[in-house]
Amino acid sequence: MDPERGVRKRSYTSDEGWLLSYADLITNLLVFFVMLLAAADINQVKMQQIAESLSGVEQPASLSSIQEEIEERIEREGLQEVISTELTEEGLELSLNSGLVFDSGKSVLRSENVETLEGMLSTLTPYHDKYQFAIEGHTDATPMLGAISNWELSTNRANAVRERLEATGVPPERIRVEGYADTVKLDEELLVGLSDQERLALHRRVIVRVY
Repeated sequence: MDPERGVRKRSYTSDEGWLLSYADLITNLLVFFVMLLAAADINQVKMQQIAESLSGVEQPASLSSIQEEIEERIEREGLQEVISTELTEEGLELSLNSGLVFDSGKSVLRSENVETLEGMLSTLTPYHDKYQFAIEGHTDATPMLGAISNWELSTNRANAVRERLEATGVPPERIRVEGYADTVKLDEELLVGLSDQERLALHRRVIVRVY
């Protein structure tokens, strides 16, 4: 059989070897960018949870460790009716009961609660170089009587808490203020079995979100 007519297996010469390296490089780059794209959809809370799950050790200054610190203080000072915490995909949320922190329809902090509130917010001060803070004001759906609207009331209350957070040493550039009036509804599971007045009371809140 004529060898020139048989099936020949191609062999790469030294001049063509770069093609293999180039193909490997492209593949690695593709994998790298896929990983970057996936990481872009993972928020800080999830990243910390993944790190803790892989290492088996709670990360220092993680949102979950800050939550534990605040929960211990809430229990120690008996503030369960004033403040509660929740770790969500958007960050660590400290929810202040507006009915206990502010007088009805007012945006000035009750004097007897200022020291307590600042003490609680000071727990966050050591972490201002790692996290940012959003202060959200919320109201119930009851229309305000007078010149001020629920939009203004929610924003003014958030601003009042922002002032106290700044007073603890958190730089203003690390804080943003948001007023939502009654546009952000609570999960219905939290409202099951409550009276109308109790449902309204839960909607009146100021949230300090660490993210």
